[in-house]
Amino acid sequence: MIFRWIGYSGLCLLGLGVGLTQAGEQSDAVAQPALVVIIDDVGDNWVQGSAAVSLPGPVTYAFLPYSPFGAQLAQRAFSRGKDVILHAPMENTHDRPLGPGALTADLQHDDFVRVLSGDLDDVPHVQGLNNHMGSLLTTLEPQMQWVMALAQQRGLFFIDSRTTADTIAREVAQRQGIPSLQRDVFLDHEQTTAFVHQQFLIALATARRQGFAVAIGHPHSVTLEYLSLALPLLDEQGVRLVAASALIMEHQERLRLAQVQAAHVGG
Repeated sequence: MIFRWIGYSGLCLLGLGVGLTQAGEQSDAVAQPALVVIIDDVGDNWVQGSAAVSLPGPVTYAFLPYSPFGAQLAQRAFSRGKDVILHAPMENTHDRPLGPGALTADLQHDDFVRVLSGDLDDVPHVQGLNNHMGSLLTTLEPQMQWVMALAQQRGLFFIDSRTTADTIAREVAQRQGIPSLQRDVFLDHEQTTAFVHQQFLIALATARRQGFAVAIGHPHSVTLEYLSLALPLLDEQGVRLVAASALIMEHQERLRLAQVQAAHVGG
């Protein structure tokens, strides 16, 4: 697979390194920007899931509940020190099937909480959750409040996949004090190496501009092959690959220090 890249100047291994440097030159450099890479939809396919969990570094994995291989792959990811989160199926605006464990707008509070609790229980070592689809549900205030209340009860973080510009999920999370992030870039809604490369560079440029970025991909062969080559190059480019939980902890520590400084100045 590597040899497909040779001769394609933007995507060969050396060309990738140049591309990463150029992405950093698009904006002012930020000391050690951080990149979170999340692989969604893990659990339905053993071969793809195993390849995903084998990616180098602290990649974060989002597991579909009640998937045939989700629990086993989540255990493997955890044993390798990776972040494990639930990829919670949420109702969309296009009537696309969600599979088992679906959270829909017609569920009343108790049923909603029961379904989400079951989803979380099905994924071993779960640390947080993000939304699978959800272009409808993430726009609904009561349902997002229910999600965040359970996240708070269980000590989980939330990542808004931002499948719609109208999402209020992270806003609700922040109001309820839930540690949270949101997706900046989707890597592979076109499954070509050229497109994944383009999106990866956008993610790096975003990280350098704002100090961090969250990129979401899927266990497609083209994505996994690309990341297996690209992720080991990040360190030499001055970009840190970090788990979602690590970035959230960094944000919480910055907030704590800012509050301490503000209190000191006020005093």
